[in-house]
Amino acid sequence: MKTLVEDEELKRLRAMAEGSKPFEPSGLWDKLSALDWSEIKKLPARERLGVGYYTAAQPRVDA
Repeated sequence: MKTLVEDEELKRLRAMAEGSKPFEPSGLWDKLSALDWSEIKKLPARERLGVGYYTAAQPRVDA
């Protein structure tokens, strides 16, 4: 099993998901999060994690 090291983009997305940074919409992450679940599962680990962080951050803005 390989270990995924968070880069700056993933750290930023995690901070938005945790609420320590304000949510900033991103075209790329909007596009990836709109994919079907079966397509998301085929993405590389970094992108899957980013989609998870991004989608977790969105409800904080809507609330």
